[in-house]
Amino acid sequence: MQREKRTIGVCLVSQDEELTRDLQAVLGGVNDLLDGNPGTPFDTSPDGECFPYRQLLGQAGRYLRSFRRDPALGLALRRFDSVADARQDVAIAGRASSPVECVLLDTRHEEPDGTDDPFTSLTQGHAQARVSPCSAMLLCKEEALGKWMCQLGGNRLVRVPHANPWQRRADLLRLILDHLEHAHFNRMLVRAKQKPDSRVTLARHIHQQMSERWGNRWDFHFYTGSMVASFIDSMKVLLQGTDNRCLTGNNEHSLAVSALAGWQLYGRAYVIAMTSGMIDEARGTLANLKRAGAPGIIVCADSPETVWYPFQGTLDADGNGHAVLAARGLWHGFMRTPDDMPACLQGAFQALDERPAPTFMLGTQNVLESHGEIHASVARPPAVHPAALSAAQYERLEQAVAVINHDDARVLWHCGRLTDDERERVLRMAEKAGIALADSIIHPGSVPAFHEGRPVENYLGPLSMYGFNRAVHEFLEMQDDDAQGAPWLFFLKGKVEQSATPYSEGKLKRNFRIAQVNRNQAHLSPFTRLALDLRLADFLDYLEPRLRVDDALLQRRRARLERLRKLPAALPSDLIETLPMTPNYFFQRLGTLVADLIETRGYRYTGVYDVGRCGLSALRNVARTDPGFSGWYGRALMGDGLMSLPYIALKNQRHVLAFIGDGARAIVPNVEQRVVCSALRGVAGRGGNVSVFYLSNGVLSMIQTYLDKRHTLNGSHQVNVPLTEWKDESVERVAAGVTVQRRVLRHFCPEQLGEALMAPGRVNFFDVWLGHNSEGDGLSLISEASWSRLHIQ
Repeated sequence: MQREKRTIGVCLVSQDEELTRDLQAVLGGVNDLLDGNPGTPFDTSPDGECFPYRQLLGQAGRYLRSFRRDPALGLALRRFDSVADARQDVAIAGRASSPVECVLLDTRHEEPDGTDDPFTSLTQGHAQARVSPCSAMLLCKEEALGKWMCQLGGNRLVRVPHANPWQRRADLLRLILDHLEHAHFNRMLVRAKQKPDSRVTLARHIHQQMSERWGNRWDFHFYTGSMVASFIDSMKVLLQGTDNRCLTGNNEHSLAVSALAGWQLYGRAYVIAMTSGMIDEARGTLANLKRAGAPGIIVCADSPETVWYPFQGTLDADGNGHAVLAARGLWHGFMRTPDDMPACLQGAFQALDERPAPTFMLGTQNVLESHGEIHASVARPPAVHPAALSAAQYERLEQAVAVINHDDARVLWHCGRLTDDERERVLRMAEKAGIALADSIIHPGSVPAFHEGRPVENYLGPLSMYGFNRAVHEFLEMQDDDAQGAPWLFFLKGKVEQSATPYSEGKLKRNFRIAQVNRNQAHLSPFTRLALDLRLADFLDYLEPRLRVDDALLQRRRARLERLRKLPAALPSDLIETLPMTPNYFFQRLGTLVADLIETRGYRYTGVYDVGRCGLSALRNVARTDPGFSGWYGRALMGDGLMSLPYIALKNQRHVLAFIGDGARAIVPNVEQRVVCSALRGVAGRGGNVSVFYLSNGVLSMIQTYLDKRHTLNGSHQVNVPLTEWKDESVERVAAGVTVQRRVLRHFCPEQLGEALMAPGRVNFFDVWLGHNSEGDGLSLISEASWSRLHIQ
């Protein structure tokens, strides 16, 4: 009985005649084998040129003879000179009976357009087409190999055609047989490819609940693993064509850092997927996410307790990884079977609504790959109705109004993370009342030095344990001032935590009057004199219509701020030019340059500050225009600023300036390629600029500073960081219209650096060589008392 023959299209887009003949010969040989013919004899000697091809053909014949009972297959070549012609043919083939299943795309004569995957439109033209991991091969010139391997990743085959035709044919034969095995002959692989393309149950329900709460204001971060692969694919399908981003990173830690940056900079919630046993890889950033109240779901694969010492599992006879989550105060639920899903979903989102934080849903592979329906409703997010203020709260608000309108004392507002609306109101009211403003190393730019291109007259600088500047120090330590009484420090949305000021708790209580605006009563400090346990919006709503500062008092406040603004930012020791440069010199010059770019050329940027002495110098000396992201937040995890860069470069609408010490650079993976790829699709692709300053002095400067001030010891090997010595000349390359430049900075050239920071579509990596010092830059109160910090006329 004659078997019905099915023809499979093999599409070749190329203008290379030799390559066409190679593929015709390969397809002819495979068709002979599929028809039961032995094919043309070849030289079988090991030294013969065609030996590897002949051997492969023999293996293919033996393999295919075992599938004679299956429907007959045939291979047909479709060759085109251009991608456009091929796309048109694929569209027609979608209505015919000969689907295209393999595509070979030769880019040596025609570059595809800028899409991430040029094969997508060539492999989806027929509903009956069976695609496989071997359905696509891209051929390119050797100089373009790195570009295509980076752009396509490991999901497509990339080749530089071999000069020997038999080597080329052997590779093509391997491609065709691998595809036939995956898509048609190996029953296990075929069943895997023919599984329903529906989204897994857990992904559908998490997507629904996240979208109900945050619309498109959430992102999906993933690091793949065998157990979570189906969940990740389902989430990517669900988010396709939306404004929700699907992002990966170098490790699980980078996912958590990206989620933290997304919440603090852009107000975006998150879903994170990771595989079993990798919770620890997120480092202390999980604690920072909790501290920030960053709402999100973390889906983590795990093995059931019944498995005897599971590979990468967190539950075994020696330990319980779930108890670690409980110890962190994080909600978690474990789904052993699909029947556990409804209760876990209900509990997770209820916990998320009540207390925004990382919320863990752990599941076995059976749960994560389940397509079954679950019939349990998940509670809708509760409506938020601001509670009415109590009489006691109104009384304390009146005290605050009296302080601001009538108290002849220095008043400073120390600002935590503010919304855009809160920031506008704080700037407006501070200007009207003559109130000094400060941000911090935790929330740099919560109030900026420049707003809409103009200096903020009330902004004095950062106030923190480290990195405070001269104006803030003078404001708090003034001895010859006419102010009456101890200064008032208002902490807006702050906990008055240890990192907030350089003063001890005892000194804060003795020398200052502390006010707090924080709706969480647990965050009101024991040394707070005026506790306003309400939302900042409630405080501003009450205060703004009642702002009537006494005229004479307002004039004195403004005159005081004017005197502080006239203080030179740098003292003589900061202006000494050396080789290598000191951090004081470099950042004083950089701060002057950036301020000039802001005022004369409309420069606006988001700052990224990693943990280290040089990051503090940047926080102190380089004026901000917008909120930035700080690795100093929470646990001050060295490397968090650097790890956040790929996400920020993708998401940000403004230029990005990142300040990374060599200690932070050495402690985490190399993320430069991810930064470049993200910038291509993000800020640099939109005409913006990403500039990364690697601040290299070969030492962990903060530890050495501690030793300098307390023990006068050389930290030696415990603080050493090996330097990466790059050549002095700049290295530049262009990728997809975006310029990537690396340059070593041993001297400060404002013209060269200004051009680099303003260049559109640019990613800069600057290696700045600096010498260690522990003086100035607000490193400590001890430092500010040194001889080089003394006032001069």
